[in-house]
Amino acid sequence: MKEVQENNNIDVYRATEADSRIILDLWKGSARWIQTKGINQWNPDHLSMNQVYECFNNGFEFYLARLNEEVVGTLYICWSDPVLWEELDNHESGYIHRFAVSRNHTGHGIGKQLIHWAERYIRGKGKNHIRLDCMAENTRLNQYYLDLGYKHVRFLNWSNGWKINLYEKS
Repeated sequence: MKEVQENNNIDVYRATEADSRIILDLWKGSARWIQTKGINQWNPDHLSMNQVYECFNNGFEFYLARLNEEVVGTLYICWSDPVLWEELDNHESGYIHRFAVSRNHTGHGIGKQLIHWAERYIRGKGKNHIRLDCMAENTRLNQYYLDLGYKHVRFLNWSNGWKINLYEKS
């Protein structure tokens, strides 16, 4: 088991469309790893530059984490998510999506630092709740979010076979 080292502080900055290739590479790296674990969450073949551009065009805020000038993680934040959160969607929450850490930098606490940064950022925008989601079959990621203090809010069982857990931290 890898020892977690958290003495490497990350620097988080707002990404621009010029960073789209870096974002897509991080997504695809995480997707390949998820697929090797047998989890049907992100498929690297279904991720594209058009998806990244679409997120930018929809006003989602992308952020990149750097460690020693190397990009090591990403996520985006949006201020509404009616597709997943349905009637629970509100303006008092910030939503974290597409959280990914470079597979070359796992075990160093980067993901935890990036999530904590996003929480502070969302609270700084006056929001009372931080929300995120993941596939129910991804046992490790579900436990990770619980360990970070998130509470399970809802289980979604979509007709396409996707089973999703919604989490919130107040």
